[in-house]
Amino acid sequence: MVWGFIGLRYSLDRKADHLLAFLSRLSTAGLVLGVALLVVVLSVMNGFDREMRERILSLVPHVTVKPWSAEENWDAMAQTARQQPGVAAVAPFIEFPAMLSRGRSMEPALVYGVDAAVEDRVSGLGRFVDLPRLSQTSEQVAPVIIGAGLAKLLGVAVGDSLNLVTPASAQQSSNVSFNRLEVVDVLDSGTEIDQRLVLMDLYAARATGVDPVIGLRVSVEDVFSARTIAWELRNQLGFHYQYSDWTSQLGNLYHAIQMSRNLVVVMLLAVVAVAVFNIVSTLVMVVHEKESDIAILRSQGATPGQIIKTFLLYGAVIGLIGVLAGGVLGALGAWAITDIVAWIERAAGIQFLQGDVYPITYLPSDLRMEDWLMVCGVSYLICLLATLYPAWRAASVQPAAVLSYR
Repeated sequence: MVWGFIGLRYSLDRKADHLLAFLSRLSTAGLVLGVALLVVVLSVMNGFDREMRERILSLVPHVTVKPWSAEENWDAMAQTARQQPGVAAVAPFIEFPAMLSRGRSMEPALVYGVDAAVEDRVSGLGRFVDLPRLSQTSEQVAPVIIGAGLAKLLGVAVGDSLNLVTPASAQQSSNVSFNRLEVVDVLDSGTEIDQRLVLMDLYAARATGVDPVIGLRVSVEDVFSARTIAWELRNQLGFHYQYSDWTSQLGNLYHAIQMSRNLVVVMLLAVVAVAVFNIVSTLVMVVHEKESDIAILRSQGATPGQIIKTFLLYGAVIGLIGVLAGGVLGALGAWAITDIVAWIERAAGIQFLQGDVYPITYLPSDLRMEDWLMVCGVSYLICLLATLYPAWRAASVQPAAVLSYR
């Protein structure tokens, strides 16, 4: 296959015109950069999606059911909820806002009372802290687990004491109630809940004077069916309960991640298209430079189809080199981006993702083979389509018109 040999020789020729060689390398470098960026950014967006589903949604309630009155029998509610299709587990909880104070420092917090014996069934908190420590209660002090961000603001560590300040109940004479707490563990999940969460034993939290009602935290098998299951629970339990699901708090964030992912793909494919346009320009200049060679081949019997195949192979080799190099570079970048960003943060003493602004405090990455193949395949297809015009120009060269001026 003579046309294949000629195409490979053109694409790998190191003695070509210096300007053309420079432009060819520049266009190939642009393609490498575009493909690598697309792979890395897609991996980062996939990482956010993974952390959203596997980490954040394992810590926040999928569905909550809270009665309006403290006299409601939460155990009967739990029995009904467990029978609902799609419900994985049920656990009681108490939730109320409060203030934490230590010395002159005072910070707002969200107190979350849990039953340490069953909390692991409905949440992933047990992966980060030792929940059974909450059961070691005493009359003088209540053990608590606080978020890492909150601990940093208050300047406390494991073993330190602080005060829980809550509104007093109607039976108390003062306006606020103070309860002594001891920090037994620090929650460092890398998510925004580290900034305000305080974990207490369920009944210790109920005895703080706020007198909150006990609700149910419901874990579902499919997190995306949480809204449907909440509605079905409403039909089963009645409308005199408060119902909520994770989509009311984090649904917009999840959809924003998905939309941003699609927009980023379109934008970076435009970068790849610009790099491919540079390859087209280079190939057109190559056709112009090689007009005499093309004319000689035509005069010796080469058909227009063979000329087209020659330059298609020329563009295909350039595109293949650029796409594979970009794919490999992007895969390496996606694999190392989390550690690279963490190293930059430590070296510069800054944090790019603040826990009080973003749902997680680090840059995740999740390289997926299907995305890598899609990026490389689409980019290479664009390169092949881009070579059609230069190849057609080469096949349109008239041997008599060219050789008559040589």
